[in-house]
Amino acid sequence: MNHEESFFPDRKKLFVGLTHDFSERLADIVAKRRKASLALAGGTTPGPLYEALSNLPLKWEKVSVTLTDERWVSPEDPASNEWLIRDLLLKRRAHSATFYGFKTNHAKATGGAAIAEKRISPIMPFDICLLGMGPDGHIASLIPGAEGYDAAVDPANTKKVAGIHHEGAAGSSERMTLTVTGILSSRRIILLIMGQDKLNIYNEAKEGRGTSPVRDLLAQKKTPVHAFWAP
Repeated sequence: MNHEESFFPDRKKLFVGLTHDFSERLADIVAKRRKASLALAGGTTPGPLYEALSNLPLKWEKVSVTLTDERWVSPEDPASNEWLIRDLLLKRRAHSATFYGFKTNHAKATGGAAIAEKRISPIMPFDICLLGMGPDGHIASLIPGAEGYDAAVDPANTKKVAGIHHEGAAGSSERMTLTVTGILSSRRIILLIMGQDKLNIYNEAKEGRGTSPVRDLLAQKKTPVHAFWAP
């Protein structure tokens, strides 16, 4: 399988291209299957995409949205990825999309993993899974060295959602994340990366070097990956 790459000279052009890509694919998927599902990354990087998508005249009532990972804080907390998606995407024309959150009342993310997986299972496989990438090459909240990491990245693990604990992780050390199995339960994966440092990590991973989860993502043949990059 040949993964795709789209590199842009600046971030404004990247988001125009990425918004166009999402728009065309979502419209096509809804037309063919009468429904579509998205798993979306948190963090600040994809914000302009979500703002742009919220204005698109798509059949949003046919679209289901969930997360790739979540910080274990209240959904009303601005550090929450659910808060981000509701604030930037689920408004204007996109207000009629259906959202499936990860957060439960459990003290630890591991306690809520089975419930979260049950919630999102009806909208899997995802039509599009949007991933960002951390400076260490982590995707979703699959953070190398974190408690729960090894099981979450094990391709033999059938669980699609897992709790992760990593001291010092931004926003919350307690996280819920799609596992590698959960991420690969997608028809298409988009990897959104910015800056030269992350491009270096990506290129290293593409060559099979390093130990980041991105390396394994690019090595697998099950799900196509399309990388979007700008300086």
